[in-house]
Amino acid sequence: MSAMESTQLLTLPTRPAILLVDDDAATRNLVSTYAEQLGYTINECRSAEEALKRLRENFCPIVLTDLNMPGMSGLAFCRELRARKWPGYTYIVVLTGDQEHAAVAALEAGADDCVRKDAPPAELKARLRVAERIVTLEHRLRRTLEARARQAATDALTSLPNRRAFDRQFNAEFKRARRFGEALSVLLIDVDHFKHINDEHGHLVGDDVLRALAGTLRTSLPRQFDILARFGGEEFAVVLPHTDREAAHHVGERLRTAVERTSIPTSAGPRMITISIGIGHMATRVIPEPLTTHDLLDEADRCLYESKRQGRNRVTAYPPAEPRSLADVSL
Repeated sequence: MSAMESTQLLTLPTRPAILLVDDDAATRNLVSTYAEQLGYTINECRSAEEALKRLRENFCPIVLTDLNMPGMSGLAFCRELRARKWPGYTYIVVLTGDQEHAAVAALEAGADDCVRKDAPPAELKARLRVAERIVTLEHRLRRTLEARARQAATDALTSLPNRRAFDRQFNAEFKRARRFGEALSVLLIDVDHFKHINDEHGHLVGDDVLRALAGTLRTSLPRQFDILARFGGEEFAVVLPHTDREAAHHVGERLRTAVERTSIPTSAGPRMITISIGIGHMATRVIPEPLTTHDLLDEADRCLYESKRQGRNRVTAYPPAEPRSLADVSL
């Protein structure tokens, strides 16, 4: 990630919004005037119950709340805010009177800061700036962690999900299909004679081929929720939810034909490639033996081997009865 990309990722688009909770209209008007002069967007609520509903609909990372309100008190409101999950960190500033114990109780209830209602505007401004710095830093940290998580689950060459991400998504789809008795298919895809490409033209050309192939496969899949990933080396995998064996074979032929007809630009000139595909399938019927994701991948792998053995550039949906022998085929 470049420095410019990092800066764009970690910059909040606007100043964080503030939710002001107070049953006193005069206090709301006064605090809102100060905050709006500083460029903040203010959302006002007259009760904690109304504020919780508003936060669910339109999250505000900074909350200013009074302690003494009808219904749910400010202390109970702070505890409720901390007990719930929100899209980001909620920085809570409690508006207090001149009682010292009130500030202590508010901090123990989950507040981040306290400010007296009769505090001068300069103090309110300074405390809001602190709140803004905290929620901005939290936002940046969360975005950075999300970006790193995406990076860890993405194949650097093809920008597809990598094997780790594939295993996680495949397991989730498998469990869902088993639970609801739905069909599920998985395709293993291998580039034919890929070793020859690397040997004759070098690995950079091989990388060009894999990148272009990933794009062709992605655009040729029929549905948005079909899962395409780089399985390893020159192998790709596709998970097809709600798809029986015949429909999976149709998808496999669609992918095979698209690749066969696509000229791939490389640094060594345009190249034509073909792929071989094997299919693993879980039917909607109840299977006597416990079926696992390993079983589906093994079936797809045996079908892929059969496609290679039969001459490549083909799709196989039914595994051969006899055990395979890699000595018979040069993959």
